[in-house]
Amino acid sequence: MLKVTNLRETNNIKPIMLRAFITKKITALMNEYSVDTLDDIGCFVVLEKDEMSAFVVSDMEFVEVLEIGENYYLHGVRMLGDSYGEDIYLPVEVVRK
Repeated sequence: MLKVTNLRETNNIKPIMLRAFITKKITALMNEYSVDTLDDIGCFVVLEKDEMSAFVVSDMEFVEVLEIGENYYLHGVRMLGDSYGEDIYLPVEVVRK
């Protein structure tokens, strides 16, 4: 599990397309709230495939499947307080018929 609250920490996100996607979202949030880090707002959490138990669907405000680059992610937002949330990404396999 990787928790990210600032642009410097995005360097640890792989693959690069997910890194670019999250970097863009962090930049937008920091500009919107006029902050240098997201410490008081929330964080972005990138899970590994084997960390599925950390993604509890019933805890999420919403859940969706995102295609970022050539990869798919189960994406959800979990609110931990009135003004603090986690934006969570879990890599998944998508089966198509």
